[in-house]
Formats: sequence, C-alpha cells, structure tokens
Amino acid sequence: MSFTDNIETIFETIDKDNLSAVRESALSSFKTLGLPSARHEEWKYTHIKTKLPETLRLVASQESQVASKLKYFNSIKGTKLVFINGVFSAESSVIIDQSGLTVGSLKELSSQHEAIFTKHFNKATDISKENFAALNTAFAQDGAFIYVKKNTIVEAPVFVFHIYDHASADIFTQSRNLIVVEENADITIVEDFQNNNGEKFYNHVSEVFIGQNAEVNYSLLQLHNQHTTSVNYVEARLEKDARYHITTVTLDGKLVRNNINAYMDGENSLATLNGLYIGKEANHIDNHILVDHRVPNCNSHQVYKGVLDDQSTGVFNGKIFVQKDAQKTNAYQSSKAVLLSDEASMNSKPQLEIFADDVKCSHGAAIGQMSKNELFYLLARGIDKETARGILTYAFANEIIAAVKLPELRTYLDDKLKEKLNITI
Repeated sequence: MSFTDNIETIFETIDKDNLSAVRESALSSFKTLGLPSARHEEWKYTHIKTKLPETLRLVASQESQVASKLKYFNSIKGTKLVFINGVFSAESSVIIDQSGLTVGSLKELSSQHEAIFTKHFNKATDISKENFAALNTAFAQDGAFIYVKKNTIVEAPVFVFHIYDHASADIFTQSRNLIVVEENADITIVEDFQNNNGEKFYNHVSEVFIGQNAEVNYSLLQLHNQHTTSVNYVEARLEKDARYHITTVTLDGKLVRNNINAYMDGENSLATLNGLYIGKEANHIDNHILVDHRVPNCNSHQVYKGVLDDQSTGVFNGKIFVQKDAQKTNAYQSSKAVLLSDEASMNSKPQLEIFADDVKCSHGAAIGQMSKNELFYLLARGIDKETARGILTYAFANEIIAAVKLPELRTYLDDKLKEKLNITI
C-alpha cells in the first residue's frame, strides 16, 4: 500500500466534525500535490519521502505521565496546555483565568467560539500549494485555541507543550493551533515540542492572526531527540501597526522542516524572525522563511544562525516579497552558518523579489568554518581544544538566545545550549 493509499484509508476513520467539506478539499489538494521530491524546488535539499514510515496509524490514547518532563517550567507562572501524542490532556494542563483570554483545546472550544473559528480557520494557510499544510487540514483533530480579545494585555505567558511518548514508531500525529489576537492586545506564547520515545513523525500547523496595534511574542522550541521527523508551519497575518516577534530554536531532529511565514497585510506592521539551529550526527534541519510585504511602510528583520557538526546538513531558504503597492518597505535578512566538520554541509538560498521602487532591502548569507585565529587565542591560554571550540560556538549562537524576551525562558535555553555544546561557563 502506498503512502497516499494509506492516508485515504485513515481518512475514512477520522471524526470530520463540522469540517467535512474543508477536510475533503484538503485531502484532494494533498492527493493532487503528492509527496514532495527533489524535483520540487522548495524541497530540493530535503528528501522527506525517505524519512516517512511506510504505514501510519492514528492514536487516540494517552500513554505518558508528563509531570516530570515539564518540571523545568513548574515554577513559572503561566497557562500550560499539554498535548500528549496530539491529544489534549486536561489533567496535565494548568489554565489561569484572565478576563479577555480564552485558551484550551481547539477541538473543544471551536464550537463554543464558532464565529471566531469559522472566520479564521484555514484562512492563513494555502492548501492548494503546500503538501503538508493540506495533509494537516484534512486530518488535524486537536491543538491549542488561543483567543485574546481587544485591549487585553495577557499578564503571564501561555505555554503549549507537545509531548510525543508513544511506544510505536508509526504514529500519525497531526496537530493544529488557532491563535487570534485582536486589536491593542498583547500576548507571549511559548510552544515546546518534545519526543521522548524513539522514532516519531509529526506535522503541525499554527495559524496566527494579529490585529491592529496588537503584539505577539512567540517562541518555538524543538528540543526533541535525533529520531524525530517533523514538518512545522507557522502562518502569521499582521494587520495595521501589528508587531510580531518569533524565535525558532532547533537543537535536534532526524529531519526538521520549518515553514515560518509572515504576511504584512496592514501598514506600519513589524515582523522580527530569528532562528537558531544546531545539527549533529546525521541531523537535517531545513528552515524556509517567507515575509510577504503587501502594503506600504512595513518593516521586517530576519536573523538565522546555524551550527553544523559531524554529517549534519542545513538548509536556509529565506524569501522577501515586496509587492507593487508596498512602497517604503524596510526589509533585512541575514543567514550565517558555521561548519564544524568536513562532512557537514549547508545549502543557503536568500531571495528578494521586489516589485516596488521606493524600498530599503538587503540580504546576506555566510557559510564558513570556525576562525583559526580565535581558536588559537583560546588554546594559547591553556584551554583545551574541545572546550575552546564550544566557547566560540556558544558566542556565535547565543545572539539568538539573548534576544528572547522572557527571562526564565532565556535562562533555560542558555542552559540547553551549553548542554548541547558540552561546555560549562
């Protein structure tokens, strides 16, 4: 049975709730698009076909006790939504009541907030062009629902934990977030993906709608193990004067594909997209970034840094579109990667497509090895080679961590980075 045949068989078994027509359309799109191959320009360097299990199955049970896995944030005040193998766990979650904020399970709250759900669900993604977004739309059963009413400042961060802890390797996990932040509102969101038990494949989509003069600070953490294959979409729509800051941190993964897209739909909006990825052994980490400037007077800023060791590979494909009407655009993009071994490789493709004439746009990409002079400087002061290499790598990578606004999260990620680099400073 082919992958597509397997998908169609599973589709007949799922609860299509009130989205039957949407799901049918999404499945049709996926069948038309098929699985991407090296012949698809957007997947030229990422051969995901070879990483997918031949057969997949849904799981409805929760098999994990997650308290110990989340203990590092127990002391932080905030709402914590926990999803185990794609299923919302009310027992493990902690929801803090605040006026103007609604958070919880998408499956449960979509019917209670039907107008909000209908207006926004599947409106930020393009299932006619994106294979895995279409697949997710056809199958996703649950995820986080976050709705912030206008003029609401959410006082404590909202954490969304995805725990993959099923014993089997053929689990078919599709999760979906819907995040709606109305005008003059403000929220900090931390989304954390953890695989604690062998080979896993997950496909995740987040749709983020940011209203006029609203602000969203979003941290996306991929701290899972080297047996994880994942595809992740974060699709954000920005209205007038909106502010959007997203930081993606990937510290492991067999194959990780991130699609981070921001659409500047309102004037004077701002998008800041930062990323850090560390590859070791045979890790493959692919970051596809898109910022689409559609209206005048908008600003975007991208900085991505990668560290690749052993036989790991990295991909950075950063696109900036400046549409005809988007005069006075200011867009900046930077991609830098350090190769720590002769076997590591990096594929970088910065892109600018500009159809307006009164703009300031720049991009740059650099790939290189560690500075021999800097390494010699530390060695000459009695520091062993591995520690010296770790210190220099930490100094290069920590710029992204230092920009994280939540202090407790910044400290946690700093410790994780040091642990990954095997240094104590």
